[in-house]
Amino acid sequence: GIPGVSLGAKFSPQYGVDPNAKYDSLRTPRPEVVDAMIKSWQQFAKKPSQVVLVVDSSGSMGGNKLPAVQNTLRYYIEGLGPKEKIGLIDFDSQIRTPVWVDGSAAGRDRGFQFISGLRANGGTRLYDAALDARNLLQQNLRADAINAVVVLTDGQDSGSKISLQQLNNNLKQSGFESDKRIAFFTIGYGKKGEFDAQVLKQIAELNGGYYRQGNPETIVNLMSDLQTEF
Repeated sequence: GIPGVSLGAKFSPQYGVDPNAKYDSLRTPRPEVVDAMIKSWQQFAKKPSQVVLVVDSSGSMGGNKLPAVQNTLRYYIEGLGPKEKIGLIDFDSQIRTPVWVDGSAAGRDRGFQFISGLRANGGTRLYDAALDARNLLQQNLRADAINAVVVLTDGQDSGSKISLQQLNNNLKQSGFESDKRIAFFTIGYGKKGEFDAQVLKQIAELNGGYYRQGNPETIVNLMSDLQTEF
Protein backbone atom coordinates (compact mmCIF):
# COMPACT_ATOMS: atom_id res chain seq x y z
CA GLY A 1 0.00 0.00 0.00
CA ILE A 2 0.84 3.69 0.06
CA PRO A 3 1.98 5.09 3.44
CA GLY A 4 -0.76 7.22 5.03
CA VAL A 5 -3.48 5.89 2.71
CA SER A 6 -6.14 3.52 4.05
CA LEU A 7 -6.18 0.08 2.41
CA GLY A 8 -9.99 0.07 2.24
CA ALA A 9 -12.69 -2.23 3.57
CA LYS A 10 -11.87 -5.21 1.36
CA PHE A 11 -8.33 -5.44 2.72
CA SER A 12 -9.56 -7.29 5.82
CA PRO A 13 -9.80 -10.83 7.26
CA GLN A 14 -13.40 -10.97 5.99
CA TYR A 15 -12.00 -11.17 2.47
CA GLY A 16 -9.09 -13.42 3.36
CA VAL A 17 -6.54 -10.63 3.72
CA ASP A 18 -4.34 -10.08 6.77
CA PRO A 19 -3.37 -6.40 6.60
CA ASN A 20 -0.85 -6.88 9.41
CA ALA A 21 0.96 -9.82 7.85
CA LYS A 22 4.73 -9.58 7.57
CA TYR A 23 6.76 -11.42 4.96
CA ASP A 24 10.46 -11.97 4.67
CA SER A 25 12.09 -10.23 1.74
CA LEU A 26 13.42 -12.54 -0.94
CA ARG A 27 17.07 -13.22 -0.37
CA THR A 28 19.64 -12.63 -3.09
CA PRO A 29 20.45 -16.01 -4.70
CA ARG A 30 23.88 -17.47 -4.03
CA PRO A 31 26.46 -16.89 -6.82
CA GLU A 32 26.43 -20.57 -7.81
CA VAL A 33 22.62 -20.42 -8.18
CA VAL A 34 22.84 -17.33 -10.40
CA ASP A 35 25.53 -19.02 -12.49
CA ALA A 36 23.39 -22.13 -12.91
CA MET A 37 20.38 -20.02 -13.92
CA ILE A 38 22.39 -18.19 -16.58
CA LYS A 39 23.80 -21.44 -17.96
CA SER A 40 20.33 -23.00 -18.10
CA TRP A 41 18.96 -19.95 -19.93
CA GLN A 42 21.85 -20.04 -22.42
CA GLN A 43 21.38 -23.75 -23.05
CA PHE A 44 17.59 -24.09 -23.20
CA ALA A 45 15.85 -20.72 -23.66
CA LYS A 46 18.26 -18.42 -25.47
CA LYS A 47 17.92 -18.12 -29.23
CA PRO A 48 21.11 -18.96 -31.20
CA SER A 49 23.05 -16.00 -32.56
CA GLN A 50 25.84 -15.28 -34.99
CA VAL A 51 27.28 -11.79 -34.87
CA VAL A 52 30.05 -10.28 -36.97
CA LEU A 53 32.17 -7.75 -35.05
CA VAL A 54 33.85 -5.26 -37.38
CA VAL A 55 36.83 -3.64 -35.62
CA ASP A 56 38.54 -0.46 -36.83
CA SER A 57 42.32 -0.81 -36.43
CA SER A 58 43.33 2.33 -38.37
CA GLY A 59 46.18 4.58 -37.29
CA SER A 60 43.89 6.75 -35.17
CA MET A 61 43.25 3.75 -32.90
CA GLY A 62 46.71 4.21 -31.37
CA GLY A 63 47.37 5.19 -27.76
CA ASN A 64 44.97 3.62 -25.25
CA LYS A 65 42.13 3.13 -27.74
CA LEU A 66 43.13 -0.20 -29.27
CA PRO A 67 44.29 -1.86 -26.02
CA ALA A 68 40.91 -1.03 -24.45
CA VAL A 69 39.13 -2.63 -27.42
CA GLN A 70 41.38 -5.69 -27.20
CA ASN A 71 40.51 -6.15 -23.52
CA THR A 72 36.83 -5.71 -24.36
CA LEU A 73 36.97 -8.35 -27.08
CA ARG A 74 38.65 -10.81 -24.70
CA TYR A 75 35.87 -10.25 -22.18
CA TYR A 76 33.25 -10.68 -24.92
CA ILE A 77 34.77 -13.96 -26.11
CA GLU A 78 35.10 -15.32 -22.57
CA GLY A 79 31.37 -14.74 -22.13
CA LEU A 80 30.27 -16.63 -25.24
CA GLY A 81 27.57 -19.21 -24.56
CA PRO A 82 27.00 -22.55 -26.31
CA LYS A 83 24.59 -21.03 -28.85
CA GLU A 84 26.70 -17.98 -29.71
CA LYS A 85 29.08 -17.63 -32.64
CA ILE A 86 30.94 -14.50 -33.71
CA GLY A 87 32.96 -13.48 -36.72
CA LEU A 88 35.82 -11.02 -36.26
CA ILE A 89 36.85 -8.63 -39.05
CA ASP A 90 39.78 -6.25 -38.67
CA PHE A 91 39.98 -3.31 -41.07
CA ASP A 92 42.06 -0.22 -41.81
CA SER A 93 43.19 0.49 -45.39
CA GLN A 94 42.76 -3.26 -45.86
CA ILE A 95 39.98 -5.63 -44.84
CA ARG A 96 41.39 -8.85 -43.45
CA THR A 97 40.11 -12.40 -43.61
CA PRO A 98 37.35 -12.98 -41.03
CA VAL A 99 37.90 -15.30 -38.09
CA TRP A 100 34.98 -17.35 -36.74
CA VAL A 101 34.88 -17.84 -32.98
CA ASP A 102 32.62 -19.87 -30.68
CA GLY A 103 32.64 -20.79 -27.00
CA SER A 104 34.79 -23.90 -27.43
CA ALA A 105 38.42 -23.88 -26.27
CA ALA A 106 39.66 -23.96 -29.87
CA GLY A 107 37.22 -21.24 -30.88
CA ARG A 108 38.30 -18.94 -28.08
CA ASP A 109 41.96 -19.51 -28.92
CA ARG A 110 41.27 -18.35 -32.49
CA GLY A 111 39.66 -15.23 -31.07
CA PHE A 112 42.52 -14.50 -28.70
CA GLN A 113 45.03 -14.89 -31.54
CA PHE A 114 43.01 -12.42 -33.62
CA ILE A 115 43.03 -9.93 -30.75
CA SER A 116 46.78 -10.26 -30.18
CA GLY A 117 47.41 -9.54 -33.86
CA LEU A 118 45.59 -6.20 -33.95
CA ARG A 119 47.80 -3.22 -34.82
CA ALA A 120 46.83 0.44 -35.25
CA ASN A 121 47.83 1.50 -38.76
CA GLY A 122 46.43 2.78 -42.06
CA GLY A 123 43.13 4.32 -43.15
CA THR A 124 39.44 3.62 -42.52
CA ARG A 125 37.58 1.65 -45.20
CA LEU A 126 34.44 1.69 -43.11
CA TYR A 127 31.81 1.27 -45.84
CA ASP A 128 33.67 -1.57 -47.56
CA ALA A 129 34.19 -3.39 -44.24
CA ALA A 130 30.52 -3.03 -43.28
CA LEU A 131 29.42 -4.49 -46.61
CA ASP A 132 31.93 -7.35 -46.32
CA ALA A 133 30.49 -8.18 -42.91
CA ARG A 134 26.97 -8.23 -44.31
CA ASN A 135 28.09 -10.45 -47.19
CA LEU A 136 29.78 -12.84 -44.76
CA LEU A 137 26.58 -13.20 -42.75
CA GLN A 138 24.45 -13.50 -45.86
CA GLN A 139 26.61 -16.41 -47.05
CA ASN A 140 26.30 -18.10 -43.65
CA LEU A 141 22.75 -17.03 -42.77
CA ARG A 142 20.90 -19.07 -40.15
CA ALA A 143 17.13 -18.82 -40.23
CA ASP A 144 16.86 -20.06 -36.63
CA ALA A 145 19.32 -17.50 -35.25
CA ILE A 146 19.78 -13.80 -34.60
CA ASN A 147 22.03 -12.54 -37.41
CA ALA A 148 23.69 -9.19 -36.72
CA VAL A 149 26.68 -6.97 -37.44
CA VAL A 150 28.40 -4.71 -34.89
CA VAL A 151 30.67 -2.00 -36.31
CA LEU A 152 33.15 -0.20 -34.05
CA THR A 153 35.04 2.76 -35.52
CA ASP A 154 36.79 5.88 -34.28
CA GLY A 155 36.95 7.64 -37.63
CA GLN A 156 35.21 8.63 -40.83
CA ASP A 157 35.35 6.55 -43.99
CA SER A 158 38.41 6.97 -46.19
CA GLY A 159 39.36 4.93 -49.22
CA SER A 160 36.26 2.74 -49.59
CA LYS A 161 35.36 1.59 -53.09
CA ILE A 162 31.67 2.19 -52.40
CA SER A 163 29.77 5.27 -51.23
CA LEU A 164 27.45 5.56 -48.24
CA GLN A 165 24.46 5.49 -50.60
CA GLN A 166 25.72 2.30 -52.24
CA LEU A 167 26.22 0.74 -48.81
CA ASN A 168 22.70 1.65 -47.73
CA ASN A 169 21.23 0.30 -50.97
CA ASN A 170 23.04 -3.01 -50.45
CA LEU A 171 22.08 -3.29 -46.79
CA LYS A 172 18.43 -2.62 -47.59
CA GLN A 173 18.37 -5.91 -49.52
CA SER A 174 19.18 -7.84 -46.34
CA GLY A 175 17.65 -5.60 -43.67
CA PHE A 176 14.59 -6.08 -41.48
CA GLU A 177 12.22 -5.46 -44.37
CA SER A 178 13.71 -8.46 -46.19
CA ASP A 179 13.51 -12.16 -45.36
CA LYS A 180 17.16 -12.12 -44.21
CA ARG A 181 16.67 -9.69 -41.30
CA ILE A 182 20.34 -8.85 -40.71
CA ALA A 183 20.54 -6.14 -38.04
CA PHE A 184 23.30 -3.53 -37.75
CA PHE A 185 24.59 -1.97 -34.53
CA THR A 186 27.21 0.79 -34.65
CA ILE A 187 29.61 2.28 -32.11
CA GLY A 188 31.35 5.63 -32.48
CA TYR A 189 34.52 5.21 -30.46
CA GLY A 190 36.38 8.17 -28.98
CA LYS A 191 35.58 11.87 -28.85
CA LYS A 192 32.74 13.57 -30.69
CA GLY A 193 33.88 14.92 -34.02
CA GLU A 194 36.40 12.14 -34.63
CA PHE A 195 33.72 10.00 -36.28
CA ASP A 196 30.52 10.78 -38.16
CA ALA A 197 27.76 10.00 -35.67
CA GLN A 198 25.00 10.74 -38.17
CA VAL A 199 26.37 8.20 -40.64
CA LEU A 200 26.65 5.55 -37.94
CA LYS A 201 23.12 6.28 -36.72
CA GLN A 202 21.80 6.00 -40.26
CA ILE A 203 23.48 2.66 -40.90
CA ALA A 204 22.11 1.21 -37.65
CA GLU A 205 18.61 2.65 -37.61
CA LEU A 206 17.88 1.71 -41.22
CA ASN A 207 18.77 -1.88 -40.38
CA GLY A 208 16.95 -2.75 -37.17
CA GLY A 209 19.70 -1.78 -34.73
CA TYR A 210 20.94 1.26 -32.84
CA TYR A 211 23.96 3.55 -32.46
CA ARG A 212 25.99 4.15 -29.30
CA GLN A 213 29.03 6.23 -28.42
CA GLY A 214 31.86 4.79 -26.35
CA ASN A 215 35.41 5.53 -25.24
CA PRO A 216 38.26 3.54 -23.64
CA GLU A 217 36.67 3.96 -20.19
CA THR A 218 33.15 2.85 -21.16
CA ILE A 219 33.64 0.38 -24.01
CA VAL A 220 33.64 -2.77 -21.83
CA ASN A 221 30.26 -1.99 -20.28
CA LEU A 222 28.85 -0.81 -23.61
CA MET A 223 29.79 -4.04 -25.37
CA SER A 224 28.60 -6.11 -22.42
CA ASP A 225 25.19 -4.45 -22.66
CA LEU A 226 25.16 -4.97 -26.41
CA GLN A 227 26.01 -8.66 -26.04
CA THR A 228 22.76 -9.17 -24.14
CA GLU A 229 20.89 -8.24 -27.35
CA PHE A 230 22.11 -11.50 -28.87
